[in-house]
This record gives sequence, C-alpha cells and structure tokens, in this order.
Amino acid sequence: MSQLYYRRTDTSSYRDRIPLRIVRAESELSGLERNYLGAVEKGDYASVKQALEEAEIYFRININCIDPLGRTALLIAIENENLEIIELLLTYNVYVGDALLHAIRKEVVGAVELLLNHKKPRGEKQVPPILLEKQFSDFTPDITPIILAAHTNNYEIIKLLVQKGVSVPQPHEVRCNCMECVSSSDVDSLRHSRSRLNIYKALASPSLLALSSEDPFLTAFQLSWELQELSKVENEFMSEYEELSQQCKQFAKDLLDQTRSSRELELILNYRDDINPLLDENTNDLARLKLAIKYRQKEFVAQPNCQQLLASRWYDEFPGWRRRHWAGKFLTCVFIGLLFPLFSLCYLVSPKSRYGHFIRKPFIKFICHTTSYLTFLFLLLLASQHIVSTDPNRQGPTPTVVEWMILPWVLGFIWTEIKQMWDGGLQDYIHDWWNLMDFVMNSLYLATISLKIVAYVKYSGFRARNEWQMWHPTLVAEAVFAIANIFSSLRLISLFTANSHLGPLQISLGRMLLDILKFLFIYCLVLLAFANGLNQLYFYYETDKGQKGCKGIRCETQNNAFSTLFETLQSLFWSVFGLISLYVTNVEADHQFTEFIGATMFGTYNVISLVVLLNMLIAMMNNSYQHIADHADIEWKFARTKLWMSYFEEGGTLPSPFNIIPSPKSIWYFICWIRKHIFKITRAKKTETFGSIGEVLRNLVKRYVAAMIRDAKTEEGLTEENFKELKQDISSFRYEVLGMMKGKVGPGGGGVAIAGSKPSEGAGASSLVYPDHSFKYSPKFPSATLKTNMFHVTTSMLQQRAAPTSTSSSTSPSTSQGLNRLVNGSVVPSWASTDTSAIPTSSTSISSHSSTPSIKDGLARKDICDFGLYSVSEVGEMGEADLEELDCDGEKEEQGGARERMCTEKEENEERGE
Repeated sequence: MSQLYYRRTDTSSYRDRIPLRIVRAESELSGLERNYLGAVEKGDYASVKQALEEAEIYFRININCIDPLGRTALLIAIENENLEIIELLLTYNVYVGDALLHAIRKEVVGAVELLLNHKKPRGEKQVPPILLEKQFSDFTPDITPIILAAHTNNYEIIKLLVQKGVSVPQPHEVRCNCMECVSSSDVDSLRHSRSRLNIYKALASPSLLALSSEDPFLTAFQLSWELQELSKVENEFMSEYEELSQQCKQFAKDLLDQTRSSRELELILNYRDDINPLLDENTNDLARLKLAIKYRQKEFVAQPNCQQLLASRWYDEFPGWRRRHWAGKFLTCVFIGLLFPLFSLCYLVSPKSRYGHFIRKPFIKFICHTTSYLTFLFLLLLASQHIVSTDPNRQGPTPTVVEWMILPWVLGFIWTEIKQMWDGGLQDYIHDWWNLMDFVMNSLYLATISLKIVAYVKYSGFRARNEWQMWHPTLVAEAVFAIANIFSSLRLISLFTANSHLGPLQISLGRMLLDILKFLFIYCLVLLAFANGLNQLYFYYETDKGQKGCKGIRCETQNNAFSTLFETLQSLFWSVFGLISLYVTNVEADHQFTEFIGATMFGTYNVISLVVLLNMLIAMMNNSYQHIADHADIEWKFARTKLWMSYFEEGGTLPSPFNIIPSPKSIWYFICWIRKHIFKITRAKKTETFGSIGEVLRNLVKRYVAAMIRDAKTEEGLTEENFKELKQDISSFRYEVLGMMKGKVGPGGGGVAIAGSKPSEGAGASSLVYPDHSFKYSPKFPSATLKTNMFHVTTSMLQQRAAPTSTSSSTSPSTSQGLNRLVNGSVVPSWASTDTSAIPTSSTSISSHSSTPSIKDGLARKDICDFGLYSVSEVGEMGEADLEELDCDGEKEEQGGARERMCTEKEENEERGE
C-alpha cells in the first residue's frame, strides 16, 4: 500500500506542471545582425565596418537593431568604451537616441565628446518624448545630460556640457504655491517630487558648484540651508535631502581646506556679498564667517584653518597664551578682572588711548564682561541674605543699598539687549536661545522694580505680614525677584562654552532640554487623561475638612487627593516622585468596587509614567548626549565660535554698568547718524575690488578639483570595470593584428603590405560569416593560405627563446625582434629586406605543397615566416603534417561551422593512427 501511495505521489509531481511561455516576445535577430552586434561587442573594427558598408548596399542588416538586453550597437560600444567603433557608427549615422545619457552614466569622456560633436542628419526623425519614455529610454524625461552628469559628479563631463551652453531648471521655493507647482503636483505628485529631487541633486554636485558658481561658498551655504528646510516639508524624501545638505556643507569645508596662507583665509572670511560698496572700516569684520554661522555651517566653522585664524585674533595681546601654565593663566585673568573698572573709565575718557585699545581686544573684553557679571551675581547673593535689615511688616518698603547697587547692572543688561536687537535684527535675535533667556530675566527684573514702585506708592503703612492679601504687590515682587535670581545664576552656564571640558556638557544639556519638552507633551496628555478619570470617580466623595482642619495632599494626613481637577493633577504629578500614599484611593463609605477601580487606575498611571514614559525620556536624553559626544569637537567649536564672534563686534565694549554712561564715541556716532538720515550727508565709500578674491577662489577651485580627482583615483583601485576594459582592449588588439595579417596578401595571393601602412579596405579583416550569401566585400584568398594561430605563435616564440639553435639564430631575426616588429604594426616579412639567396630551396620547404603557390613566384604568399616569428629555414623544415596543423589552427581561429569540424576530424584520425 505504501509503495502504491509513493508511486502515486511520485507520478503526480510530474503530472501537475505549469506551462511557461514568453508573453512579451520581441523581434528575433537575424544571423547577420547577431554577428554584427557580436563584432561590436568584441571590438572587431573591420567586421563592423564591412557590415555597415554592406548594409548600405543590400539592406540585409538593420544597423539600429537591438539585442535581447535592449542595447543597440552604439550602446554596446559605449559600454565597452571602444571609441573607434563609436566614431565609426556615428559616421554611418546610426540612431543616437539616449546614447549620450548612457555615455554620461558610464562616465566615458571620449564617447561624450564624440556624441556632443556629432551632427545629426537633417532628415532624421526624432522620437516623441512620451514614446521615448514609455518604450525605449531608460531615463525619465526630467533627466537631462547636465543633470545626469552632475549626479555622477564627473568634472570633465560637466565641463564639456557647460562649454556647450547647457542649463539647469531653476527649482521653485520650498513652499511655492504658483500655478505651475500646483498643477504639476496635482497631475503627478510623484513625478513632481522626483523631478525636484533630481534637480537639487544636480545642483548639490561638488563638481558643478566648483565649475559654474562665481561664489561657491555662498552657493553652498544657501543651497545647504534650502535643502535642510526642504527636508522638513518633503518628509518622504527627508533622508535624501539631508544627505544632499550635508554634501554641500562638506564641499564648503573641503574647499576651505585648500587655503595655504593667512592672506587667502582672511580674504575668504572677510568677503562680503553685498551689492552696495563697503566702508573702509568694515573690511575686516569676518562677514563670510558670520554668514556661515547664520546658515549653521558647522563643518565650515570648525575647520582647522578657520579656527586657527579665530584663535590668533582672540588671543591678540597674548600670543603665547596657550603655552602658559594654568596657574599663570588664572592669575592673569584675576588681575585683569579686578582692574576692569579702571580700564572702563579710561575707555570712556579716551577710546583711542593705549588702555582704550587694550580693553577693545576680544579676550580682554570677555574677561571684563565675565568679571562684571560675577559681581552682579555676588550682589544678588547679598540681597538674598538680607545683609541690610528692613522691617518685614512694612507694606511698601524702600529699596536697600544692595538693591540700589543692583539697579545699574539691570539697566546695563537691558541696554545691551536693545543694542543687540537693533544691530542684528529681531529675527536673528530670537534665534538665539540665550537671548530669549536674557529677555525673560530682564523682564522679571523690570516687573520686580515696577511692583516695588507700586507697593511703595500705594501701601505706605505697617501691617502684620500674615494679614497681607495673597496678591499683595510686595509679595508678588519678592516671588518674581526669586525667579529672576534663578535665571541669572543659570545664565552663567553660557560661559562654559569657552572651556573645552565644560563646553560639550553644556551643549548636551541644551539638546536634552529639547527632549524634555517633547516628553512633557506626551506626559501632559497621559496626566490629563488619568486626572479626568480619577476626578470623575472621586468627585462625589469630597469631604469638607480633613484631620486638624487641613485639606489636600500637602497635609500631614493626605486627603481629598482627587476631589477637584487641580488637586488630581497635583496628586498624579507628585506621585511620580513617590510622595503620594496609596490610601488616598480609599473612601469613607463601604464602596469596595469604587476603591478597587480607583486603585487600579492609580496603579496603571504609575506604571505608564514611571516604567514607560520615564525610561523613554532617559533613552532620549542618552541618545542626545551620545550624538553630541560623537560630534563633540565640531559642536563645541561651533558654539565657541558663536561666543567669540559676539566679542569680535565693534560695539558693546564696556560691560555693565559702565555701558549706560554716554561716551564721546557714542555722541560722535549719534551725530553721524543724524547727518546721514536727516541731512542726507554721506561720506565717500570705497568699492571692493574683486580681483584678489576672484583669483583666490580660482586657485582654491583648481586645488580642490585636483585633490578630488587624485582621491578618486586612489580610492577606486581595481574594479570589475577595469577588467572588462582590459578584456575589450585585448580583444580589439587581437582583431586588429589579424586584420593586419590578412591585409598583407593581395587578391591573387600576391602583394606585401608596406610596413607601417594601413591595411587596405579590401583586406580580409572581417570575421563575419554570411550564410546563404556568396558575395563578400573582401576578395577571396586562396583556400590554402596559411593563417596564424596566436596561441601557437606565442608558444613557438617561448620555445625558440628557451632553446635557441645556431642555425636559426644565423638565418632569422630573434623572437623579441619579431615580436617588436609585430607590436609596432610592421608586417614586413623577415626576408623582404634580405638577399634572395636567403630563400630556402630545400625539398621540405613550403613550396613542396602542390596546392599552394611557390615562394619563388615573385612576392611570397602570406606565411608564418612573414612576421619574423619563424625563420624561413624553420618553416622549410616543417613537414606536411605540421603545415596542415597550422592551417587547421588558423581555420579554427577565423571560421566556424564545417571547416572547424573538418579539422577536428582530421586530428582525431591522426591520433587514432598513432
């Protein structure tokens, strides 16, 4: 039974079959067309030319035929990088189609140049783009040659195309709502997005930026920022746009790497792209570096050359500062900090004096401002300790001495923020988080001053503090002042950026604050959901008072934790820190089911908030810290540069509170402003000369391109394409040598080609086989003409080198000489330049063949000795079997089919006889 079952299952597997057939069959190629494409594939120049010429006469071959892979002869030649055949095909006006795009994708520079210089015939019909897209082309219509060349980032091809006057479509803005963008997105949103991505991918090409942009730094900055903004809109292609943005940033950094002197670096960093002329004093303000900070080009800013220039300007008065001991640095900073009031007074009296110039140095300015802020924090500490005692029951107390001392600093901070907002603009001001923190801090101090004034004016009497109202101005002023003190102390963290150890930690803390804000959004949603449910459940169980008259969770015995929505929110928040007991879910009535549901809801909230959300927050903060740690050097140098640049500015020299004192310099600036805006009197301006900066940019681009090409060659190494090229070169060389061999012999077997001359057009250099067609373009040679086999020739050469004889060396040239003669294109017989007496006459010579013409009949026929690889005497010593073997080898190399089978059978018969 089991055998029967096995037999059934075994036969069923052969019975149930799925018939297969080709449902999208293509037109089959004829034998001539297959041979034609095969000759192009092998690089057989003579055969390809013969096929093209016969196609013009007999029309038996479609020169634009397509192989099963969809390639025409031109595309095959492009893939093989055979420029001779490409030029030949273009000469016969084959269909070009999208061959230029294929050549660009394969990065065949020579083929691109040939196709660009090729002029199409006037009568050639162009395929409509829609048909080209659906049926023939491998590229979408938005892919133009310059876009594809930019995608490959091939500098030579891009240069060829730009010289031809090509252009790239200008992409619209990120949030453009014009008719063209709206209609294109409605018709085909995928094509619209892909087309824009392809355009931006081309524009972000480093080679295109270096070649076509007058100011590559500015173009890279703007394009990187635009791509970063576009990644926020096109979420589907976010990774692609972010990668392109990073590519532009890296290009600007690599281009800056090519600077070789401080002069070149200063010209680059001080260059302005303003259309208006520049004032004399604005030629050294690092305008390009400010622009890089604005566009957040962290790689550019953190570049070593840029940082070296900034450091030299920062420590202008202390050239050996970094080599000093830390104790000496600390004492120097303390000494300069203690003298900052004296330096400030000197600057107020005489800004152009020695000490006035000294305090304007960035590093000195930083020390003076830091010392001033530390003094302000010391005064806040004195105010919190109530060094000067006041009556606590006075409703409108007068300011103390310490508070009067704090007031000038507050006014100085406010004036500094006003000047910064005026100089940089509101948009740049609010983009800095520290400015927002300063705004909040100053607002709290202004609110404190205002409330104290209101309390002093409105409440002048004495009253016990316990009897004051909850919203008394003095009480509110004290609370606001306490909050402002916290912000003032935390503001000191911004100075940690100047230190290499504390700077990365400060940056990580700022990144973690963003994670905390994201976490709070989800946490507040969970908190509100459970607060609403618990309040709904326990609303009916609210008691008037708890034990000892205390009500709420802040009592010694917590009660009414969920009686109101506000109390519920507080209870759930403090439960995260373990400050709420479980008995708050109990009720006075014997409602155990309600208590069970309430306890379950309370426990579920703790599981979600503590186990899930809190661990998620820890993971997010860890990820942010790791990101900063991985890029600590770049992030810290970028943040430090922003801090340094704030002190490189001309304004804001004096720290608080000296900056609120009008100086002669401020008065002079005010007079100049009145003359300029009211009386319309302007001073003569100096236009910037672009010659020097243009020369520097050209040099940087040349060095960058040279380094890019050098690195590409170094990293490329040996690839599969290299082996394919080598194989194609060997194949082309083989057919070229065979063509040169055949080109020696004339139609009647006579005639010798002249050394160095081109083989005749009628030479039998073709390896194509034309079935059922007796006519061949090249004349027929005698059937007994010997053909060389490259393998046997090479083997005989090695044998002759290994065992030379005295006879052969005296009668024929050496093997190396023969090989050199063959490689150099010389096909003159070795005996052509010698005396006729050197022609062998023995009975074993080649003339013994009755089927071949004699050597002595005029010029000799084509033979193996003609190439200097064998001497005439050696060939004469060969027997009939050896010559037939050479003949068979030659026939196997050149022809197939019946002749090959005949030679094979002859060899088998000889082996059986032996």
